[in-house]
Amino acid sequence: MKKIECYQPRGIVKMLIYLFLFWTVICCVSVISNNDYFIEGIVCSIFFDMTIFLTIFGILVYKITATDECIIIRKWYGRRVKVKFDDITKVVFATLSGKPVDATRIRIYKGKKKVLSLDPVMENYDKMKNYLLDHIDDTKIDTIS
Repeated sequence: MKKIECYQPRGIVKMLIYLFLFWTVICCVSVISNNDYFIEGIVCSIFFDMTIFLTIFGILVYKITATDECIIIRKWYGRRVKVKFDDITKVVFATLSGKPVDATRIRIYKGKKKVLSLDPVMENYDKMKNYLLDHIDDTKIDTIS
């Protein structure tokens, strides 16, 4: 069973971790140096830190896996969506040249609802694009310029 994974770039996570650490240090110094707003500083720091942490967690968790019979999309908090290749109604390849091989963005539809969108900045995007071209019927493929 062949399996290909596509996920968000990890460089964004590194940047957010540095921002998380930088903000935490600034808040700690601010709270220690100014005793008048101690509680407000702690609350503000916790809310901002949790926002950054949840963003980091969301980026790390999001992953698209393609197997021989379906595409599995893992979203927030372990939620998974399975889409079988037979259930896919349309795959739109946004290209500049009009050829699916040169796609700059891929959108997958199940019925009229968009289930998945792939961007070229994602890790293993080219492998996933080629895998989808091999496993999806040509009648379901649509290109837009």
